[in-house]
Amino acid sequence: MDTNNNDAARARPRWVGPALIALVLTLVAVAGWTIRNLTSTDDQQAAPAASVPVAPPAEAGETAAPAAGEDFAWDCQADLNTDAVSVADEAPPVQEWVAAGYTVVPSSGEFGGCERRDSGLRVGFAHSEAGALMAAATYAMSLDPSLSQDAATDVEVAIAAGPDRERLEEKAQRIRDGVEEGSDGSTTASSTLIGYSQNHYTEEAASYQLVYTFPAENGLTQKAIAQADLVWEDGDWKLDPASGTKMMTVDQYQGQPYVQWGPKN
Repeated sequence: MDTNNNDAARARPRWVGPALIALVLTLVAVAGWTIRNLTSTDDQQAAPAASVPVAPPAEAGETAAPAAGEDFAWDCQADLNTDAVSVADEAPPVQEWVAAGYTVVPSSGEFGGCERRDSGLRVGFAHSEAGALMAAATYAMSLDPSLSQDAATDVEVAIAAGPDRERLEEKAQRIRDGVEEGSDGSTTASSTLIGYSQNHYTEEAASYQLVYTFPAENGLTQKAIAQADLVWEDGDWKLDPASGTKMMTVDQYQGQPYVQWGPKN
């Protein structure tokens, strides 16, 4: 019998054995946790990042089309073409030139005006450059609230809200009442649209210079430019008045370049 081993065993405290076992288990658990973390970190670093689709940039000269489900002023506008196509250098196609107001105005199943008012004024235009141009050419020749009571109601649907519109309404009422003399419209009736130039266009505002020919007193033909400013308001293009007494400014043509466009082109 080995009395030395027996004496050493009796000399160790009873908790030493369990403590060693617990220590070994703890070291094993720590090692397993460390290996798992290192492995998962490597896996995460090795995994490729999720790709995020990026919309292609817009082509130069194009404007983003309005979002689907846009609120329009007239139901027929939902069927119009709102593609972001510039008309700065190329005129949009016109289905027909129809009589309205003093002369003829453009009409298109693609760009408007798709809604005909009791006065004969056409409204309801596409939210696009072509739609804004069609509205400018239409309002220039057929929007005159001083002509009749039916025409007076066109103010709210075709002219942008504001103090200038209120003054125009007051002036139109004075003309209808015979208190103020209005234009006889003879020059406008004899005018013919031959082209335009685009000053600027955004989804909220647009400006066009419309070039017209008209007979002068000496029998020759002259040219004039009417500037039509528009804003997109309440779901349609509306004329932004030049002032409280004029819907648009008209100047003599000075040789500016323009895109050919009109009933005779």
